[in-house]
Amino acid sequence: MKNIFAIFILALLFACNDDYLEKFPQTSVAEKNFFKTTTDLRTYSYQFYDYFGASYSDRPSDNTTVEKGSIQSLLLGSVTADNAGGWGNWSTLRAINFFLDNYNNANGDAVEINKYAAMGRFARAKIYTGMVQSYSDVPWYSHVVKDDDEEMLFKSRDIRELVVDSIIADLEFATNNLTNESSKTLLSKWVAYAELSRFCLYEGTYRKYHSGETDLHVVKPADYFLNKAIGAADEVMKSGIFQISSKGNPFEDYGDLFNGGTELNSNPEIIMYIDYEDDKREHDAANVLDFENGISRTMADSYLDFNGSFVSKSVTDVTPLEGVFANRDPRMKQSLYFPGYILPSDVIPYKISINKTGGYGQIKFIPKVKGKNWERGASSCYTDLPLYRYAEVLLNYAEAKAELGQLNQSDLDKTINALRDRVGVGHLFMNPAIDPQNESINKGITSKQKAELLEIRRERRVELFAEGFRYTDMMRWKLGKIFEEAQQGIYVPPTGLVDVTGDGEADYFISDSESSKPANLPINVSVLITTSDDSPVYLENGNYGHIMFKFEQKGIGTFVEPKYYYRPIPTSELLLNKKLKQIFGWN
Repeated sequence: MKNIFAIFILALLFACNDDYLEKFPQTSVAEKNFFKTTTDLRTYSYQFYDYFGASYSDRPSDNTTVEKGSIQSLLLGSVTADNAGGWGNWSTLRAINFFLDNYNNANGDAVEINKYAAMGRFARAKIYTGMVQSYSDVPWYSHVVKDDDEEMLFKSRDIRELVVDSIIADLEFATNNLTNESSKTLLSKWVAYAELSRFCLYEGTYRKYHSGETDLHVVKPADYFLNKAIGAADEVMKSGIFQISSKGNPFEDYGDLFNGGTELNSNPEIIMYIDYEDDKREHDAANVLDFENGISRTMADSYLDFNGSFVSKSVTDVTPLEGVFANRDPRMKQSLYFPGYILPSDVIPYKISINKTGGYGQIKFIPKVKGKNWERGASSCYTDLPLYRYAEVLLNYAEAKAELGQLNQSDLDKTINALRDRVGVGHLFMNPAIDPQNESINKGITSKQKAELLEIRRERRVELFAEGFRYTDMMRWKLGKIFEEAQQGIYVPPTGLVDVTGDGEADYFISDSESSKPANLPINVSVLITTSDDSPVYLENGNYGHIMFKFEQKGIGTFVEPKYYYRPIPTSELLLNKKLKQIFGWN
């Protein structure tokens, strides 16, 4: 309701200018008569909430299969500066800077006025974070640019160092001037600390693993940002306000954070969430199950045994779907489709479309409640979604500590082991055994606490699965080469028979040969012959092995380093502004 009200007010205020977000008049009724009270500031600030969105997918990343979008185009060389889109969110930035240029005109309590200023600076930091992650060096604008100021309108890119320092200054202003809020749908100082920890961890690890890139214009060392990440996370941790939520049910508590099974405003783990009201504001969950893509084998293999030990690849190499979930971390069955899974709208187990997903699907974020919360099209969900969780703050803290080589058992107990306690998984101790599969994924670690860091990265992958972190993590850890590797799905035994509904009876017969089909197959068994022209999948060993995808069979392409860690500035922008220079091999 608040967003609708804000849009209505703004439309009235700027009705004389249809394109008000793109171009505010420098002298107008808005400046002269609107920014006068804290009520005006609050009304304008409502739009800032529309800049933040929760994620319920890890596309694109190695957590998912059948990614045919931007990454595939990139690897095949189809993306060029001539056809690239994007290049900043300048209209939104202008709206934010317009507010920051004028908020001081308001009369009222100074603390409240500064709170709204902090909201604007937090929003600006978020906008610039996305631009730095895409383009590294970008023009920094701290004020609205006048129409006749050609020097500023057509300026060159500022170096990353300046932009990053400015982002941190905005976030630190937010930590000092935002307040505690009774509703977790509102920006608070704890959200600002969480975001500061997130950004500083990103920047610290990015500088560490991308050092030596000639166009990466940085001065401060990685450790500077890692220490800031620890400090910001520690502020949240020592506040005593937040804790990992648990009602004592390891087989539901984690999943209930994402499926509407718990009230998020009163949940001690939630720092901020998005409230979706029935029939008024909804979100789309089209990435779940087998609607668009599946979940990769390496993601499934990331889940530990219940006792806290890793599952050897030699075991998962020959384990059919019905055995994959046995004695595993309970988060696995609260996140991934498993045999016997029943949708909230059904009464019988769901039969996943193997030829679309490879056999693994996502159930995290499918609403728990039957009826209006979720329909078969998955396009009308009203479940509230976490935006900032205490779990992420703990993971940030542990990772930064391990990168610095400062991690100890006490740190593990209050971070990683707190997450494992919720689901009853065995604890992580110092000097753990190294999982060769995990190590092969996370190449290039330079910390002296490599063994611990490998497990922290695993924990992050599992805990934050499908919350939109994996791609950014891959980029900051310099793991883009993983995109060159073909993804796999479930294992299919030599019999070709696969049970996905958990009743002990085959639901699929999968083989490269029609002639190998058993006689008298039940009518409800779907036959998938991988050598047929209409089959999008094949088996790694012909008539058995893990499911793989034909579109990757002829080559996925090349992830060019460091070029593809960035996006090109569109040629049209370079022609418009001669001072802009292309970056990282995109010329």
